Amino acid sequence: MKCMDILFATAEEEVYRGRARRVIAPSAAGELAIMPGHAPLLAVLKPGEVRIDCPDADNCGSCHSVDIVVFGGFLEVQPDAIIILADAVERAEDIDEAQARKAVEHAKKMFVSPDKNKASRAFLELELAIAKLRVVRRNSKQSLMKL
Repeated sequence: MKCMDILFATAEEEVYRGRARRVIAPSAAGELAIMPGHAPLLAVLKPGEVRIDCPDADNCGSCHSVDIVVFGGFLEVQPDAIIILADAVERAEDIDEAQARKAVEHAKKMFVSPDKNKASRAFLELELAIAKLRVVRRNSKQSLMKL
């Protein structure tokens, strides 16, 4: 199965470099699913989860996923390569599920504010918290499947 090169980085660190069969990312225009041979594209990333489906080391058709929460950034697609430049990221293993649940509740409470700035900030916080919960849950399911 064809793969593409991917470089995922922030200003501070390289988050992931390797091969991918598919990348799913949250763009300002909607969720993108990118596979090898995709048309060139430049997109603004919104807060959410990025999922990288990577071939396993044996490269015999099996693959695993790398799930990362992105706080925003840019994505460039070329036919056989993707570059993601993120504002900030949080890896699945660094996410505290209880804290993410609290963030969801806090954001919900902020929605009732008549202040439009607070409501906008609440929406972004809610998107990030939900993305964190999805990543944590997907990662815990994958961990159970490996046992």
